[in-house]
Amino acid sequence: MVSTIVVNYNGKTWLEKFLDSAVKPSYPKNRLEVIVVDNGSNDGSVEYIKRTYKKNPAVKIIENVENVGYANAVNRGLAIAEGQIFFVVSNDVEIHPQCIKQIVEVLSDPSIGIVQPNIKSISDRKTLDSGLNYLDMFGFSYGYAPLTDQPKEITFAEGICWATRRDVIENIGYMEEYYFMEYDDQDLCWRALLAGYRNMFVPRAIVYHVRGGTQGKTFFDRTKNAQWYVTNHITTLIKNLELKNLLKAIPVVLTIEIGKATYLTIKGRWKLASNTLRGLFIVLRDIRLILKKRREVQTKIRKVSDHEIVKYFHPFNLRLLYSFISSQKAGKRFILKTKPPLNF
Repeated sequence: MVSTIVVNYNGKTWLEKFLDSAVKPSYPKNRLEVIVVDNGSNDGSVEYIKRTYKKNPAVKIIENVENVGYANAVNRGLAIAEGQIFFVVSNDVEIHPQCIKQIVEVLSDPSIGIVQPNIKSISDRKTLDSGLNYLDMFGFSYGYAPLTDQPKEITFAEGICWATRRDVIENIGYMEEYYFMEYDDQDLCWRALLAGYRNMFVPRAIVYHVRGGTQGKTFFDRTKNAQWYVTNHITTLIKNLELKNLLKAIPVVLTIEIGKATYLTIKGRWKLASNTLRGLFIVLRDIRLILKKRREVQTKIRKVSDHEIVKYFHPFNLRLLYSFISSQKAGKRFILKTKPPLNF
């Protein structure tokens, strides 16, 4: 059985267009449930779902009285899900009829933890929106286009759309609710690697995404997210890295984030710059809580060393990081069309 969890916040426009694709895929109806977790929408989203799917017992609604954030919303869906497979999607995603079938086939391999479908742009249904996603050991991300139609190892699945099994969540825990949003997907997938699983990109499992449908399209559009991005980035490193690697990573990340804030200040992006610095101060404020979370990961979840999973991580590349920021400033996605420089 598959439990599809749709996170919604004031997305009635997208639900009207895309929710049917979650409710009516090419997958046996008696093995499918759809849980819409609404984060306190005031645009009529809940009323639309109740009116449209009132005769469909497979569609369930969780009504949060306020916006509790992405991770918290997903966790509330996971808590009532009855399936063996959890398929989590944003409200601005259309699911290809064969997507769930492809994902279930890949997740039948018990060594695989979390998978990401092939996410294409809704505008032309061809342009890649999110493909092979990798982190370096400093927590910075890199995106690549798939070169074959075979499943491929990745570091993390983007939060737009991902899937896993019940037993994986039981082993690695729910999404990190300390994160309102940003880096919750990287953190979850990192924990899966620490538990000994492999994370996979599945090219034949296709969804179509409205980039920026619910949030801004780029980093520069999402000013309020900058604080969460920095805080959660550093928290993810503290939680998941071995101490020797953490001591190497923190100075590098601090230097880059302070440099980024300086660059944004020079460019007159005061709000982005101040939120970036605020994110650093929040880490200091909450350091005791963060260290407690680190102890839980290192003692209860970690089964393998950093040395064993480093092959799934991208080499640090400052030039690519600068190219990413430049592309974001121009309102473009930065996805490389070359073979990722990884060791597997």
